[in-house]
Amino acid sequence: MTTLKAKELLQNNLTIPSLPTIVIEAERLLNDPKAGTKELGALIAQDAPITAKVLRIANSAYYGMAEPCVSTEQAAAVLGMRVLRNVLTQAAVINQFAHLRGVNGFDIDEIWRHSIATGHVCATLAKRCKTPLNLTPEEFYVCGLLHDLGKIVMLSSLGEDYIKVIQQAKQDGVPLQRAEDTEFGFNHTDVGSVVATRWNLPEDVARAIQFHHGPREAVENDPVVSLVANANLLVNRVSHINMLSAGLVFDEGTCAQLGLDLKDMDEIVAITQESLSTADV
Repeated sequence: MTTLKAKELLQNNLTIPSLPTIVIEAERLLNDPKAGTKELGALIAQDAPITAKVLRIANSAYYGMAEPCVSTEQAAAVLGMRVLRNVLTQAAVINQFAHLRGVNGFDIDEIWRHSIATGHVCATLAKRCKTPLNLTPEEFYVCGLLHDLGKIVMLSSLGEDYIKVIQQAKQDGVPLQRAEDTEFGFNHTDVGSVVATRWNLPEDVARAIQFHHGPREAVENDPVVSLVANANLLVNRVSHINMLSAGLVFDEGTCAQLGLDLKDMDEIVAITQESLSTADV
């Protein structure tokens, strides 16, 4: 489905959320040559619940702090502005949908754990790719973090009707996106792409979200889409303890496309396992 068609179908069915204001302000500081880590830390400190979540994430095992950060200013200084912006995005977006916790038939925390791990794997792969890419590792993290956001937005707007589709897909053994298309005329990749566009994220981010389940030609012809699609597949296989098939995700052809070293794949699988175990929701 084209993004234009998706927008036409979505506009009367779903409420597309706004990007949290604090993330918008953080982006403004990031682009202000006169602003630095002190200003970013001070901005985050103005919101007590977000501050607590940012510090918990920053102090998680994934970031490997030598000493615990006790303030957002310290976290900004240690992690750097761009990494802390991603931590803030994670905290703010998850907080935005906290009201959906506990909905029967939908484990939102599991989706976030998968998404956070996918973000970490995307960023790790981007740092190792020799193929020129249009996105930074930090932007690839955002791709992974938000790639399944469409599922959460659909639940928020469609409620029980969406839960029924999830249950039917499991019962029939079909991919969720196919069941979504059948019932609604669009799926969570369409929704996620529209959200990314509404949030003024780079076009490459929206495209990677749109096509992270394919079609095959979109994955084979676009290294950005390929990286995100295969990172998502790798995290899925590792989370289901399918380690043999996990090691086969990045085959010789995919590694050649992305400029990755095939001998590094065992290490990437291990990083994926660690990312899943340390993902802080």
